[in-house]
Amino acid sequence: PLPGRPEGVSTLGAGDALGMTTSGVLDDEALQLALKDASVKGKLSLAYLDLTEITSEQATRVRAGAPNITELDLRSNNLTDLPDELGDLKALRVIKLDYNKLEHLPAMLTKLPRLTNLQMGGNQLSTVDASVAELRALTDLDLSGNRLITVDPAIARCEKLVYLNLENNMLTALPPEVGSMENLRVLDLSNCQLATLPDTVSGLVSLTRLEVNNNMLKTLPPSMGRLENLKDLDCRYNLLQEPEKSKAEGPVRGYLEYLKEEEERIIQEEIERLKPVATEVGNYLEYRMKLEDEGPLLRSRHSTTCGANHMYVFGGLLSHKGCKTNELFVTNLDRMVWMKKDPGGERPVERDGHCAVFDSNRKKLLVFGGRDAEKKRLNDLFQYDPETDRWTRLSPDGEQPAPRESASMAQLDEDTLVLFGGKGAGARFNDLWFLDLKRMEWTQAATKGDAPSPRQDAAICACDSKIYLHAGQDNFVRNDLYELDVSNREEMHWTLVNTVGRPPPPCHSHLLHCIDGKLYIAGGFDELGGQIIKFYSLDLDPSARPADEEEEGSEGEAEAEEEEPAAVPEPVTADDGEPVEIKPKWGELDSEIEFNQNRSVGFSTDDQIVMLQVGSKAMGIEASALPEHTYWDVLKLANVLNLYELEIDSEDDRPVNQKKIRVEHTTISAGKDLPSAVRQGFVSVTGAEARMLEHVRDFHAQYVEYYPDRFHLLLDPPNECGVRKFVCTTVRPSKLSFTELYDLEPCARFIADYLEYEPLENPIMPPESIPSPYTVLGTWKAGDSFDFSIALCSLLIGVGYDAYICMGYAPKEITENDQTRDTCPLLERETAAAAAAAEDALKTPQKKKAAPSKYKIKEPTDLTCKVDEMILAEEVAKMAPPESKESEAPDKSLPQRPNLATAEDKYYGRRVHAWVLVRAGSREMAETVFIEPTTARKYPTDASPYLGLEYLWNHSNFWVNIQPGTIRKVPAIKNLDTNLKDTTKWEPVRAGVEEIEIPVVVEDAEQEAATGEATTEDGDAGTAETEAPTTSGQDTNVDNAAKARKSMTDAEDVNEEGDVSISPEIDVEQTLEMPASWVPKMVIAQEDFDTTCPRGHKTTRYHRCIHELFAVFGPCSRWDGLVEKLCTFSDDACKNKSEERETFRRRKDKLCERIVRHSDETKIERFEYGSAYGIKEIREIPDVERKTHFYVSSRAADQLETRHEVFGKRLTETFSGRDDHMVYRSIVYDPEGTARAIEEARAKAEADAAAAAASGPAKRRPKKVKFEEPPPLIAKMTQKFELPVNSAVPPHQCVSKRVFDIANESIRVDYHYGSGFITTTQKWFYKDGTSSITLVNPKDPKPTEIEIQEEFHALCVTEKSIASEIRDVEREIKDIVMNRAKEEMAIDLLSPYFDISRIKTAEESDDEEEAEQDAGFDYLEPYMPPIIPGHDLTVSEAAEAMEGCLNALKERLIDRANIIKGRLDREDAALVKRRNAFERDRDVMTPAEEEEFNRACEESTFKINILNQRLERHEEISKRRFLELDAKLRADPRLAALL
Repeated sequence: PLPGRPEGVSTLGAGDALGMTTSGVLDDEALQLALKDASVKGKLSLAYLDLTEITSEQATRVRAGAPNITELDLRSNNLTDLPDELGDLKALRVIKLDYNKLEHLPAMLTKLPRLTNLQMGGNQLSTVDASVAELRALTDLDLSGNRLITVDPAIARCEKLVYLNLENNMLTALPPEVGSMENLRVLDLSNCQLATLPDTVSGLVSLTRLEVNNNMLKTLPPSMGRLENLKDLDCRYNLLQEPEKSKAEGPVRGYLEYLKEEEERIIQEEIERLKPVATEVGNYLEYRMKLEDEGPLLRSRHSTTCGANHMYVFGGLLSHKGCKTNELFVTNLDRMVWMKKDPGGERPVERDGHCAVFDSNRKKLLVFGGRDAEKKRLNDLFQYDPETDRWTRLSPDGEQPAPRESASMAQLDEDTLVLFGGKGAGARFNDLWFLDLKRMEWTQAATKGDAPSPRQDAAICACDSKIYLHAGQDNFVRNDLYELDVSNREEMHWTLVNTVGRPPPPCHSHLLHCIDGKLYIAGGFDELGGQIIKFYSLDLDPSARPADEEEEGSEGEAEAEEEEPAAVPEPVTADDGEPVEIKPKWGELDSEIEFNQNRSVGFSTDDQIVMLQVGSKAMGIEASALPEHTYWDVLKLANVLNLYELEIDSEDDRPVNQKKIRVEHTTISAGKDLPSAVRQGFVSVTGAEARMLEHVRDFHAQYVEYYPDRFHLLLDPPNECGVRKFVCTTVRPSKLSFTELYDLEPCARFIADYLEYEPLENPIMPPESIPSPYTVLGTWKAGDSFDFSIALCSLLIGVGYDAYICMGYAPKEITENDQTRDTCPLLERETAAAAAAAEDALKTPQKKKAAPSKYKIKEPTDLTCKVDEMILAEEVAKMAPPESKESEAPDKSLPQRPNLATAEDKYYGRRVHAWVLVRAGSREMAETVFIEPTTARKYPTDASPYLGLEYLWNHSNFWVNIQPGTIRKVPAIKNLDTNLKDTTKWEPVRAGVEEIEIPVVVEDAEQEAATGEATTEDGDAGTAETEAPTTSGQDTNVDNAAKARKSMTDAEDVNEEGDVSISPEIDVEQTLEMPASWVPKMVIAQEDFDTTCPRGHKTTRYHRCIHELFAVFGPCSRWDGLVEKLCTFSDDACKNKSEERETFRRRKDKLCERIVRHSDETKIERFEYGSAYGIKEIREIPDVERKTHFYVSSRAADQLETRHEVFGKRLTETFSGRDDHMVYRSIVYDPEGTARAIEEARAKAEADAAAAAASGPAKRRPKKVKFEEPPPLIAKMTQKFELPVNSAVPPHQCVSKRVFDIANESIRVDYHYGSGFITTTQKWFYKDGTSSITLVNPKDPKPTEIEIQEEFHALCVTEKSIASEIRDVEREIKDIVMNRAKEEMAIDLLSPYFDISRIKTAEESDDEEEAEQDAGFDYLEPYMPPIIPGHDLTVSEAAEAMEGCLNALKERLIDRANIIKGRLDREDAALVKRRNAFERDRDVMTPAEEEEFNRACEESTFKINILNQRLERHEEISKRRFLELDAKLRADPRLAALL
């Protein structure tokens, strides 16, 4: 073989020549011999014959004599060319032309499609021309020993080339295209004149052997270090310099590593050379972006993706134009140059709201979904290849995700992408999809567990075979975190991650990144649309972090730690010895960034956080004033691991105060989110308000002077827009349209449930701002105790209550809304009701008193003055001895709260809180009470948990409490005088106000006109009011006494208690007028009112109880209709459940309540009227008994009232109002006989199966025998009958009871007691023909034998009839059980009319968007015949066009219906098949397989219901569209001939 030839390639020697030549011409005889030999061997050898030519005739003879030869050997001749006729030898695979005088590649070679081996060494070739590219099948090419100077780049198109020998030539360079020959394994370039090798040699990924010895190479390309498969390298006798020369002479692997290092060094040098100068700002490096052509103009809803050291910005909504784009901008993170790409291929349409991921394995950008310029949601998938600069539309197999926008996508592993959620047409999604990048196939994941709610713009990432999903937006902006373990694709469970620490605020459109077991969050927007500039981290496994990583000790401690061996951390345990779960902890990172209105954030693959922004203070770059010229001109880089976590005090280790964030947002935006009609009142101050503010500031100055040790008054706090307002004007009396809020307790409960409670940021200070109840109830739906109290007070005053906001002090559990020491109010009411019922049962029945007449004459009013009497009573009271301590003891009948010791709370007695005071008198209030707005609990003023009261206010005035012993640091507020007219106990801000007006807000215009008073421009209820009932007469008398007493001490400045009075005597006429409330009329939307609680779900933990509330209607309502859930526990830690109560509404199956008692596993289900089978209640103990109550009116056929089943033993039924007067029926079963019958049936089935197996094929997998269990054996049946009313038959002849004792073969009939008899008639019948009859009335004739036999025969028939009825009952019981299982698998909810209207509105809005796309389409044009200008259609032409248009629409609608029906039929068939398989294999299925079957059936049932709804909707839409098109056609002027 030739030098360098691979093993296995053979050659023929000189002895193989079969003929002689004459003067270099082949003899005919020699040719004939050679052909004869070739016909046998398949090889034609004409080597070593010194041939100068092969003629065309000889070539023709060769073609005719050996047309199928595979090898042609022409070595060692003097040939200069080959005849074209040899090109007809299509089977040739090997041609040997070594040592001839060929100066070019013979043209006939291009005609040989199977040529794989070409040997042309030792010829006179000077160049390899482009014709070599046509040798596509060539694998071996030997051109050694020629005179080659150049090689055409077309050689790279020989894609199958494995061996290339170019040694002993005059080559000085190789074409760079050689690097694309991926299959080349051997390359010999020895003994040439090569000075360099192209860098593209690194593309020869399959190269195993490279010979470049004896050339003029000074160095080899560093990129060769990437040739992982190179095993043999010979580069001796070149001009290599040290240290490369020594490395090259050593092991190949070592030299390749050296080349890799050189390549990296050169790349870094080039990067540093081209890299712009960075400005160091803290942990960040800021770069000024350069432009190659133009930069990405500012946009929103675009995608920013990092990968392969590049950042890609695609699509979005341009800010300055308001239009969508499909532009693609790329920047290299080393050069910081914006490049606008103009890729080829099929580009994605203009869009926004899409999601994008960079496939790090294939180095390609993937873009999915979004919404195009026509507002159509998309589900297409595109791929961008940076190397080829080309877009490609991908068409994955499998079921496609529904069109959506704002979905979340991430790369799960090298070959899988994961897609979650998004927003579709009229709904959001929470489905999970996998995209297999190898098979290019979509697969919807089947998950279990507590799945995230349907949402959009959530953050997602994947690491360690787990998917993490954070926050996003559904009907609200969330801040929850979910985990999904995908290590086992068959069992994937969603888990809600419970965390501690300071979590991020609710956010969306942000990023989630995982590094070394930690999650990092950056970017996004908060609930109010504000940009989030803070970064957060979450340690998923804090127990795995060693303590020395978290905190470094002193040097001495460090030395001590070095000496001592590291101890294994012990698991943390509780007091009871159980391990304590260490929850992942959130931490806030020092982001070191300032607010920038235009910022886009991304994470790179090397854990760098990349931020694009406009302008930089550090770099002195100002943003462009023209929006059409503004682009991201600054790039910030920082390693996430370099950002340190902020240190937070233990007291501050709690979530960030959300109220403060909302206020800051509203203040910065100057209330731009508010409606323009009401915004002016929030951001400005009227003249009346300014005068009032000046007055209250003067009052506060005097207050501080007189009471320097007391708390400052909250008189003029700033509102949500930062504008100071008098706190009384923040109270807005309002009467909403919901009658449920017109009473005290329901109104307080609504506020407690509707708003989300947020503790004060500083527990011992009032809030910095007081927002309006309009914003709190309408937009924020959250607030602190002051916001709760103001909202509740506004609603109570609006419906006529005398309500006030109180500011004082409360225990820690009150201020933090900790009710774990309180009993659940529901349980309290149940206990009280049970006690009242027991007390009523013990009382003797009393005669009902007659109702008093409402027409009695009123007594004359007592007009005598009571001042003297009141003064005298007070003097007598002062002289009376003090009461005993027993009278001061608290009343045990009043609700008592546990008193926390001061040692447990360092702020005890100093925690600020606000609540509501409702005074007696108005709205028939019998006593004055405190209302806790966060829990809706009501306390008497002398038995409340509050620790002091500083001041109170409402819409009319502000009062300072100056009653000793009730202000601050008291065990409880006692003896509080709520007579606000008494200026010795209450100091008003507005002095001289005689009346405290309690308005009843009138919302109806006719009622406003009837009052004769005008309303303000904004509909303020403060002027449109009527007088409510005045306070009680006792308060009036106390007020008059206080006036008289004040008149006697008018000259004194100090009262009897020693308190200084700071209100001078002011004339009533000069009293400062209270400005109208600046708060607009409060409005709560019906949908928000239906939501009931914050975000549709609220959980409250009580003492050994957890109470959950859910939205009743609207998009936040649960899919199963659950509206309330109450769990009681047997332990304080709430781990061991004792009872679960669930309340449902709107269920189609009419289920309204479910109770599960875990002590005995009792399950109780209650139903509303109209349920299937008329069920009212089902009470069941598994495997023990079941008792079912029915609505008798729904059981017209049998009038069944109850049914009690003792499984396998007894069945009892009661009836009411039957025509046959039966009231009771019981069946006693024979358990032993039933067991024997089942065993016999099983034995028979096994015998039949064995016989079938014996007669069948020998090799069959044995299966568990299946058989139908026989019905249970009946031992005895009993019937009881009531006595008919007004019956002509005597009572003693009416049947009372019938007993069919089947086991003893007897029948007994008992009759009712007759008048005057103490015994009853009895009849016994036995199956052996005997009988025993006992007549109670001796006058009744004894029955004859024939009558006895006839009666016995009738009873036997009745026995069979009853047994048949019992079998029907047993079948009905099975049907009820199966129906309940089906109802639970496919829960359907009923929607009220207003809920349906909202749903229709949402669907119509989506339909309008789709209709806009077809607005410009001419529906009639395709069916119009050719029209001559100036001529109209004839009647026949118009009719034909109209018919064609209608038929086309009809066909399209029918096709659409057929598609839906086809999918529905397939789903039905699949469900039936699955159920049949389940019935066949039920006995051999594992619990996991049964659970999988149930889940699959649930999914199929859900799909079937959806398809049925779609089909029904399609039918309705089809009719409407057909009629609409018909109307349009008849109105079309082009079809006027039809009119």
